[in-house]
Amino acid sequence: MRIEMLLPVLSNLPVCIAAVMAMVIYKKADRALKLFCIYIYISTIVLLTGLVLSLNHTNNMVLLHIYSPVGFALLSLFYQQLLKKAINKELLPVLAVIFVVFSIVNSIFFQSVFTFNSNVLTVQSILIIILTLFTFLVSLNKSGISLVIKTNLNALGWINAGLLLYHTSTLLVLYLSNYIAKYYSFEFNVYIWYLNSAAFIIMYSCFIIGLWKQRKIYR
Repeated sequence: MRIEMLLPVLSNLPVCIAAVMAMVIYKKADRALKLFCIYIYISTIVLLTGLVLSLNHTNNMVLLHIYSPVGFALLSLFYQQLLKKAINKELLPVLAVIFVVFSIVNSIFFQSVFTFNSNVLTVQSILIIILTLFTFLVSLNKSGISLVIKTNLNALGWINAGLLLYHTSTLLVLYLSNYIAKYYSFEFNVYIWYLNSAAFIIMYSCFIIGLWKQRKIYR
């Protein structure tokens, strides 16, 4: 198998492992982690479906147009549960609704469901970077963050770090993706997306560590 076909397969392996870990802890998880587990399940389904379509040379961009707003909504609710004593309880749900509307408008009027939705992904990355940085700051003061008793700060740290590392490392790529695709060589584009895949693997590896630590607490 050529590397351009092998790498997408390898990058999905950590996703599957994270999904298994999420299934293991789901019943004992608090509301926040249950939402994160659901996020992992949906991510796994979408990514594996996209992989199958890609290997069969079928356009899979429509999945990204669906996954982006759904995934962000779930992450917003996850952080709302974690930060419910640190921020207004309506802030993140309202933000999620606004983002979903923005995604729909973008798909209808600006970037077709058959093209890469870089506008939505760029805004999503900026919002997630803000959320993760704010969570890190608040979690430095344990009395300032409403973590459900069973949610371990160390486990949350790995999940939060994975999201922050991925979205900060790929933000510029997402913002310039259409420009890079248009004006740079195919080989250069391939190398850029290899870096994106590497960042994706690192993010899910952080998720796996965080979920594993949580499993040890529940035992």
